[in-house]
Amino acid sequence: MGIHPNGSPEMITVVYGYEREEQHELFDEMFRQRKQVFVDEKKWDLKVTDGEFEIDEYDRDDTVYVCSLRPDGSLAGSVRLLNTLTDHMANGPFKEMFPDLTVRSPTIWEATRFAVPDDPRIQPNGVSRAACEIMLGTCLFGLEHGVSQLIAIYEAPMARVYRKCGVRHYVLGRHRSATAGSIHFALGEVSRQLEASIREATGLAPIETIAEAAE
Repeated sequence: MGIHPNGSPEMITVVYGYEREEQHELFDEMFRQRKQVFVDEKKWDLKVTDGEFEIDEYDRDDTVYVCSLRPDGSLAGSVRLLNTLTDHMANGPFKEMFPDLTVRSPTIWEATRFAVPDDPRIQPNGVSRAACEIMLGTCLFGLEHGVSQLIAIYEAPMARVYRKCGVRHYVLGRHRSATAGSIHFALGEVSRQLEASIREATGLAPIETIAEAAE
């Protein structure tokens, strides 16, 4: 973990799909939280495994997950990252919504399954600490791994959370339907300026590194 100047831990960690057996408790809780957020709360029509886990074909060995942990080490929230050279959701289930938008590049990654079920810790920007840490951790992962841009397809109200966290992006496409509501297809730059913007907006102090469970 990185450490704040005041000594408190920055609870951001990155895990990879191939670590699922080794980190089974973390993965099980992540998939439980995704089921809670997307199936139980949002009522999305998604496959549920064993009655409690939301897992799909994009949860592969090469998938990356940026996680926010509580002080006791338990999972507070997560987001899934996929390289767009591989199969990803914008080119799969969302292709029908955005048929004219295709993104494939080794330096452009997709962020999906942003899930923070319940975190009462609120940062100065009015957003939960877990959500803020996931935003920051995603940027830091990108900076450390040569990611130039991120794409995300999200429900329109999420734009407000991005703005509060200092995340700027371009909306490449919009889709609206009676079942899905208003959906945005967005592209954002990954840069040191983005990191600084997120830190300033969220109040998260600088850290040197993010922990990677593979190390």
